[in-house]
Amino acid sequence: MIIVDTGSPGRMGLLRERIKEVPLAAEAVQRVVNTHLHADHCGGNDLFTEAMFLAHALEDAPPKSIKVGGGFRISDGITVLETPGHTLDSITVLVESDRKYAICGDAIPTKANYDSNAPPAIHIDRRMAMESMEKILEWADVVIPGHDNPFEPVRKK
Repeated sequence: MIIVDTGSPGRMGLLRERIKEVPLAAEAVQRVVNTHLHADHCGGNDLFTEAMFLAHALEDAPPKSIKVGGGFRISDGITVLETPGHTLDSITVLVESDRKYAICGDAIPTKANYDSNAPPAIHIDRRMAMESMEKILEWADVVIPGHDNPFEPVRKK
């Protein structure tokens, strides 16, 4: 089992509840992918004591971490795309299944960013952020933003 981002430290109770609803034991999670290491995306990592953690190679990742870059294959049909802009070390997880899903972290934090064609409010480089958004939107059938519900982007013709 793979989980992408674990949320804020103050929301670990909610994360525990959601895991029980699946149902899933936290110990069954083999890998946790952090789109970047801001606390609101990795604050629940401690819940997954048996997992191996994956983070961008530029991150100051914790012990038991694998440092990854673009093209890294996590599992069959699951790869990493480098999507800098919010941070230099942001990654997006691409999942090819019945459709193409992009789990973006803060590369696309909300649908409003997509709707208004605006980079994340907090970004280190606007051009890189916009290029990362474009790469995601060209590839994905479904975008799973870091702070919003999934949505289907409209394909440009």
